[in-house]
Parts: sequence; structure tokens; C-alpha cells
Amino acid sequence: MNRHRPDPGDAPEARPGSRLAPLSVGDLNRAADAVLADAIGPVWVRGELVRFLAHRSGHWYFTLTDGRASVSCAMFRGRNRRVPFEPRDGLEVVVLAVPGVYEPQGRYQLVVEAMEPLGAGAAALALEQLRRRLAAEGLFDPGRKRPLPLLPRTIGVVTSADGAALRDVLRVLRRRFAGVRVVLAPATVQGKDAPAEIAAALARLDRHGPDVILLVRGGGAREDLAAFDDERVVRAVATCETPVVTGIGHEIDTTLADLAADVRAPTPSAAAEIVVREREELLGRVRSLRDRLARAARHRLAALRGRVRELVAARGLRAFPVRLQRLLGHVAELDRRLEARVRSLLGDRRRRLAGLAGRLSPRALAARLAERRSRVRAVREALAAAARAGIEARRARLGRLAARLEGMSPLRVLARGYALVTRDGPRGPLVTDAASLGPGDAVHVRLARGAFDAKVLETHAGEGPPPGTENDR
Repeated sequence: MNRHRPDPGDAPEARPGSRLAPLSVGDLNRAADAVLADAIGPVWVRGELVRFLAHRSGHWYFTLTDGRASVSCAMFRGRNRRVPFEPRDGLEVVVLAVPGVYEPQGRYQLVVEAMEPLGAGAAALALEQLRRRLAAEGLFDPGRKRPLPLLPRTIGVVTSADGAALRDVLRVLRRRFAGVRVVLAPATVQGKDAPAEIAAALARLDRHGPDVILLVRGGGAREDLAAFDDERVVRAVATCETPVVTGIGHEIDTTLADLAADVRAPTPSAAAEIVVREREELLGRVRSLRDRLARAARHRLAALRGRVRELVAARGLRAFPVRLQRLLGHVAELDRRLEARVRSLLGDRRRRLAGLAGRLSPRALAARLAERRSRVRAVREALAAAARAGIEARRARLGRLAARLEGMSPLRVLARGYALVTRDGPRGPLVTDAASLGPGDAVHVRLARGAFDAKVLETHAGEGPPPGTENDR
């Protein structure tokens, strides 16, 4: 890196970070982050966890310290899911991290990629924490363990194809029950690839549908059995729909896979002996059951024969034929009465049916229809006569009313020589007093036949009858 400090008298350069092109704070932090990542890169760092926080977002935030110095750390959700233990304050760990700068605050921190415990009992601590977590989920509950089949026809085996455990299992199965079918799902049982292969083999064999599955491995150091403490293997055992029997290591070795299995055997050979009973043992049990059944049958038959002899010798049994004859006679009488009752009911039903058939015959229906038609005609004629009489009565009344109305009509008065005089045309007011007119007024005169218009030449007040009286000519 060029650390030459330019002379203030020199012309400033137009480069990033110069006076003419100063960096923003964010650009500076990004540059520092890139320098740290490139210069140091991923590095393993050991220290003690303090102020550990598991955020609700799933990320972890903590400080790593060695007593003299400390550094802030962040481990994101996608990475911390692979940590096989539960971190807590005071635990000494080693982490694989990339140093950098948190840009929004310009704060130096480590972005952790992996974490492992350190110190005495670190592996045991991680294993115990995993055991507690899986137990809390119910993977080891006795209530979820299933019984083994009495006589399996197909046995699945998950183990190394060239291991001693497979040979031990096959030898035991041939000796105890040679006809059983064995399906092998080979898998590596030691090393970093072993957990994934064992879990895949269990899932594959479970889909094949054997009656029981053996998960076995020969003895070795406790570290050699680490694959069977892996969470993936434990969950694969717990999720199998087929019963699983484990025979891993020696009798003193107990793995998490043993806790999740339906049955744990101390060795691979013992696992094979558990799932398959010896042929001679089964045949002996069948013979024993056959003998017990034969003895029980003979005893039951003898007891029944004795009971029959007691019944034959009993006084009540000798009187049974007489009672039976009496009961048979009673049954015959009931049968006769039932038959008579049925015949009587059938006769009543036939008579009712004949009556209904007669009423519903075409001839009867035609007679009833003719009668109904005659009644309808009579009613219709009576209605017509009543309607005509009513019309004639109303016509007579209408004639009388018309005559009275005609007698009261002013036109009849006009026919006797009178006239109607109105002012200002035929629709004007009626003139009843000569005093209401003056010379020159126009009047309209209506006669019995026709009308004419005239002008008043002269009026004569006081002549003639008073208004409202009739003067017949």
C-alpha cells in the first residue's frame, strides 16, 4: 500500500479518497471490510462466549473473549442450524469466521461460519444437549415404540456390506430360521459421510416395506460410533414406519439411535436373535399347544358325555315327550286359529275390493257422469231463467226512471211553446228577469226546435209571473 503523504503544494489528484474525490462513510466502511476479508480471510478463533443472544429472527449475536481482548460476533440462521450443541455464556469454543466491518455502524466484527466446543467434555456436552433436545421432542418416549412381528418373512439390514456385523447377522438367521428373506441396504458406518448414508439407507429400506429393520455395527472405540449419535440418523430411525432393532457396538455402548429404536440389542448377533425365533423353539411351542388343545378337547368331551348321561337319567327328561306333545298340540291349535283369522281377513278384503271395483267400473262411472251432467243442465237453465227475469225487472225499472227523467226535462217545457234565453251565447247565464237586460244587449234564444240570436230593443219590467212559477198556456 502506498503510504506517501502528498506535499500540500502539489496539485491534488482526482482519485477515490483524494480531496477532490473524498469517500463517503459507507464507501470507507465497505473498503475496510474488503481489506479485512482479503488480508485475513476465513480464520479459526478460540475464546469464551459472553453476552450470547439468540434473536427471534434466528440469528445469534455474541462476544468472543480471551480475557484480554474481545470481539463482536454474528452467526446467521442458515449457519447456526448446523451447530450440534446449545451455546451459552462461559462456554469455550473455537469458531471459523471471516473478519469484517459492519457498514451501518463502522464496527469491527466476526461473521461466524462454524462453531465447535473446546475443553474437557466438550463432545460429551454437545451429545448431552442433543439428547435432551430430542427427548423433549418425544423421539425417545416408550409410548411410541412398536412391538416386533412374531415371525417376520422379510428382514431389512442397514450396515456395511463388508463388515463383520453383516456376517454375524446372516449366520444367526441361517441357524435359527433359514427360510427368512434378507434385504440389505448398504451404508458406511464410520466417518463424516456415514450419517447421511445411514439415514438414506433407512429411508430407502423403509419404503421397500420389510417386516422389521436391523441397524447394526460391530464394536469399536466410542469415537467410531459417532455416526449413530448424529441427529440425522436419530430422526431417520424415529420416522421409520417399520419397527427398528439396533445392535451397535458392544453391550456397554449406548447411542442416541439406540434410544430412538423400538428395541435395542447389545450386539448385532443379539439383534438377529431377537427378531427371529429359533425353528426348533417354534416347533416345540406348536407341539405344546397341540397337546394342550387335545387334552382340553378330551376333557371337555368327557364332561359333556357325563352331562348327557345325567340328563337322560333325570325324571324331568323322561316327562319331556309328554310335555312336547302337549306343546305341539297347543301350537297346532294356534296355527288353526291363525289360519281362520287370516281367511276371515282375506274375505273382508275381497268384499271391499269387489265393492270398490264395482264403483270404479266404466258403466258405473258413465251413469254417475250422466247424472252429474243432468244436474249441471238443470242448474244452468235455472241460472239462465233467473238472469232473464232479473234483466227484465231492471229494464222495467229503467223505463220508469227514464219516463220520470223525461218529465222533468226542460226540453218538454220548451215543447209547450216556452223558450230559454241566455246572455252572450248558448253557454251564457240564463235570463230570468227583464230588468237584467238593456236595449242593444245580445241574447240567445233556444226553442223546442232550433235557436236564434237577437238584440234587445226595449225591456218591460214587472210584467209576467214572478220567477220560479209555471204559467201553462
